[in-house]
Parts: sequence; C-alpha cells; structure tokens
Amino acid sequence: MTGGNLPIAIAAAMVVVVIAAAIADLATRRIPNWITLPGAVLGVTLHAYYGGAHGAMLSLAGAGMAFAFFLLLHLAGGMGAGDVKLAGAVGALVGPQAFVIVFIATGLLGGVAAIALALLRRRLWQTLAQTMVLLSNFGRLRWNAVRRSSSLNRPDALRLPYGAVIAGGALAFLAFYH
Repeated sequence: MTGGNLPIAIAAAMVVVVIAAAIADLATRRIPNWITLPGAVLGVTLHAYYGGAHGAMLSLAGAGMAFAFFLLLHLAGGMGAGDVKLAGAVGALVGPQAFVIVFIATGLLGGVAAIALALLRRRLWQTLAQTMVLLSNFGRLRWNAVRRSSSLNRPDALRLPYGAVIAGGALAFLAFYH
C-alpha cells in the first residue's frame, strides 16, 4: 500500500493535510497541531482500513521514521517543531518506503527554494559559507556547534516556510509516483 499504490482516499487526505499546512505556514509561520495530529491519525486509520494490522503498522513505521528524520533536523536548529509533526503525519499517510521518496523530493525542493531565497535577498555566498560550516559541524557530530551555527533563531535569518516545502515534496511524490 505504499509507493504508487496509495488508495485514492489516502492520497486525497494527504493533499488536504499538506495544503492546509502549507497555507498555515505561509500565512503565520506556524503549523498547528489541529492539522498535523488529525493527519497522522487519519493516515493510521486509513491504512488499517485498507491493510488491516499490517497497514496500520506500516503507517506507524512511516510516521516514526519521518518524525525521527525531521526531529534530528529540528534538534540541529534547522526547522520548527510544526515541520517535524507535519513530516510525521505525511509519513503516516504514505508509509516508510514512500516517505524516503518524499524526503528526497522535499530536500531537493528545499535546496532550490533556499538558493532562490538567498539569491533574491542577495545573500547567496554568505548562505553557502554558513551552510558549509553547519554541514561540517553536523558531519563531525558536534551538536552544540551545529545549534550555534544554525541561523534559525537569528533575527536576520533567511527563514524558509518549510511546511510549504514538505507539502511540495509530498505533492511531487503523488504527481510522479501515484
């Protein structure tokens, strides 16, 4: 039930959840729990309906994996908690195998959006240099340095509404693999 075989009800639920989250994130820079929690519950419930206990377990595995991936990024100072919860809801809706594709699509879209934002604000070289420091610290597992080098909490930070990027990755998955 993962990958290109998502039942239409699950695909439709995901479209509603990610579009609502993207709109909220773009408008308020927050993704409310009233979007993410029902999205996750709906994912588990629909997978249980279509696939029984096995479907529910796949949904829970997708939610857990997605939550864990994005929690690491959140702990590193790279995104807000709403983004983590939205990723968990998307993982519950698509399952673990498909979430890997969503994760890659989201990362690619996020990179393009970040470069576009940096170019627009005329801060490309500064952003690239800061990204290299961040990746170096991340690669060396220097978590305190990662948090210090993250610009998320700086007033002059280029903030990307990542809920909208996650939505784009999820919708790209549906467009290309469904």
